[in-house]
Amino acid sequence: MSRFKQPAMPYNPTVAFDLGEGRFALGEQRKEDLDPFCELLNSTEQPELKEHLRQLVKAWQESGPNLIEMMSGMPSEAYESLESLFTPLWSPTGGGRARLFLTTDDAQLEKMFGGRIFREKPDGTPRLIPEAEAWRHFVVFTLNPHCEELAGPCARCGNYYVKKRTTQKVYCSRRCGNAATAVVRTRARLKADHKDKLNNAKSAIREWNALKAPSALDWKEWFSKHVPDVSPKFVTRWVNKNKLPRPKEHATPRIGKLTERK
Repeated sequence: MSRFKQPAMPYNPTVAFDLGEGRFALGEQRKEDLDPFCELLNSTEQPELKEHLRQLVKAWQESGPNLIEMMSGMPSEAYESLESLFTPLWSPTGGGRARLFLTTDDAQLEKMFGGRIFREKPDGTPRLIPEAEAWRHFVVFTLNPHCEELAGPCARCGNYYVKKRTTQKVYCSRRCGNAATAVVRTRARLKADHKDKLNNAKSAIREWNALKAPSALDWKEWFSKHVPDVSPKFVTRWVNKNKLPRPKEHATPRIGKLTERK
């Protein structure tokens, strides 16, 4: 008995989305198919669509994601419109098979938004208003089996991204992660340096205020000459902020017999 022979070329998908801007296979969407959705979330060319789409994704993420929870607060009319958003269209092919296209029902979108959902572009062609277009893209996004691998916004650059590994939850790339880590380390180092400088300045001021022998130098000249890592300007700034004691204006230090300081 002969075995069934698989076709040399895979079958085209039987069911697909038809959104007017391209057709997407239903049930055969890959992780890579989330990339165009990310591009819209990070777009600089369509700011209105980007903003509305980000609002939807944020609500989706904060729900768990849990679509039932996310939709529970919607008005019943809007929810019913989403349930009926796609209209099936049977389409025969030149072979023995047919295909089923799911097209967005503009009447349902108009019902959802309570009025016209199209506006004219400069060339006169109609285009969906950003609010309606965002919902259309979002609904298709939730049908991708990899949709929960969307993450963001990145803690450094603010972009959304598709996770390359399950532990990737904060940064969109190693580049952003490394840059953010470098910034944190730099801030920590500067904070530590500042603390050391304040401590050194405080110690120097106490020594200056305790000196009684005559000298031709005032405290600013003394600091510049004997404590080069602490400028008089630094001292004045933090004295005014009550972080350092005030140097005595008429103290007279004994030159050459200062306590050695690291």
